[in-house]
Amino acid sequence: MVERQEEVDVPTERFVNEVVDEPHIEESERDFYEPVIEMQEVEIEVPEEEESEVMIDTPVTVDVLRQVKVPVTVEVAVEKSIPIEVDEEITETRAVKRMIDVTMPVAVKYEERIAEPPCHWHDIKHTHELKRGLTHTHNHKDD
Repeated sequence: MVERQEEVDVPTERFVNEVVDEPHIEESERDFYEPVIEMQEVEIEVPEEEESEVMIDTPVTVDVLRQVKVPVTVEVAVEKSIPIEVDEEITETRAVKRMIDVTMPVAVKYEERIAEPPCHWHDIKHTHELKRGLTHTHNHKDD
């Protein structure tokens, strides 16, 4: 604390004599104290700001930078062809069974009796190696 001098207003009393007209015809005197503000010099104590450094032990959190090698995943752009489904119209040829009318020449079998002379009445030379009276066949085409 430092002491310094300042002027401040301090209330005090002073003695004043006043003459008052009373309702009587007489004049009277009366004494009283009237409050008055006077300037006086006084010493007051005023706190003065002062900066000082003081060391105290307190727990403190300190951020420490530490370098550690850590495995890291790195994303790399890679081109990759991925099969996708695409709707396509295709024409499919399938074998189907159908009934079709076809005309084909067919061999017709005739049975003929061997004539009494062993040759026939036609001019194709042939032998039958058959005995007399047995039947044999010829394949003829119908024209």
